[in-house]
Amino acid sequence: MWGALESIEPLHLHNLSRGGALLEARMPLQPDSVHRLRFSYAGQVADLQARVRHVTARSTPTAHESFLVGLEFLSVPPAALEQIDRLVAANLEPPGGAEIR
Repeated sequence: MWGALESIEPLHLHNLSRGGALLEARMPLQPDSVHRLRFSYAGQVADLQARVRHVTARSTPTAHESFLVGLEFLSVPPAALEQIDRLVAANLEPPGGAEIR
């Protein structure tokens, strides 16, 4: 019997750029495997594809093992690129709108 299993799990985002992301996952993903992702920010949702480039085991203080997963985006719709740009820009702004000199 042949079948497929799809798992949907929110992942903790450590780093994001137009080219990829660094995520924290509870399970390791196979390097070079390709996955569909759903990116959601500010009420907008975009689906994209990413290839796993590296996986590193990580121990946490709670003794639960997690994995840092480096992804390379393969196909990114223009709307998703705009969302990524907005999210990155929002996180670069200093708190309270203060100026950086």
